[in-house]
Amino acid sequence: MRSCVVLALLPLACNPAPADTDGAASDATGPATTSTSEATTGDATTGDASDDTTGAPTADLDRSPVEFTCAPGEGPSDRFIDCVESFSPQGATFGQDRFPAVVYGPPMPGPANMGSLDVLALGCDGQITLYFDDPAIVDGPGPDLVIFENPIPLGDATFAEPARVLVSADGREWHAFPCDPAGDPALRGCAGVALVDPDADPDDPAHAGGDAFDLAELGLTTARYVRLIDVGVAYHGGRTWCGGGGGGFDLDAIAAVHAP
Repeated sequence: MRSCVVLALLPLACNPAPADTDGAASDATGPATTSTSEATTGDATTGDASDDTTGAPTADLDRSPVEFTCAPGEGPSDRFIDCVESFSPQGATFGQDRFPAVVYGPPMPGPANMGSLDVLALGCDGQITLYFDDPAIVDGPGPDLVIFENPIPLGDATFAEPARVLVSADGREWHAFPCDPAGDPALRGCAGVALVDPDADPDDPAHAGGDAFDLAELGLTTARYVRLIDVGVAYHGGRTWCGGGGGGFDLDAIAAVHAP
């Protein structure tokens, strides 16, 4: 059920976009699975999109190198995001009044059956690149990073505004987790899918909620950068949920699991 009556619990997404004159906007279809700095631009150049995700639109696999605006700190960091390397919102404004602090630190879950409002909206097709200082994200047993968004349960389903996840050890070479928003209703390998536990423990992926990722799946031992690219248009089949200031993927936090 996609009406704004149901999504009264979903203030960030209950602003459907006006119909696209080219017919791009459509009623949201497919399984319900949500979303919501001084904003800086970057990562606009499209890189090679040939290896990790079959059939993905090239723009969803932006592998352009970072501009290295984030610098290492003087001491070990915590297990969460340390710096926003770049942020390219597409029509979204929610959370920018608290940017960049809104994406730092542990997740801030909302009440049960509600999504967090402590988030930064990317907008449809928007993207953000995050930096992790030492010890960065390292491969260990099981999941290595957990990404927290704000999906909303709708009966037996979930309303989601997913994002593709890419990681890089050096800011130049990128690797994408397989994610097929147009062809996989379960959104396996995408972020913004799993509900966040109201008592989320980011130290324990089994009791945190959110979406967990294992660097070993990509053959990596470490990652310092994480890039999130909204793929909600591909998932929902149009730009219906792109309106308002809270469209697209809503980032709450990212936790590195194997931190000292």
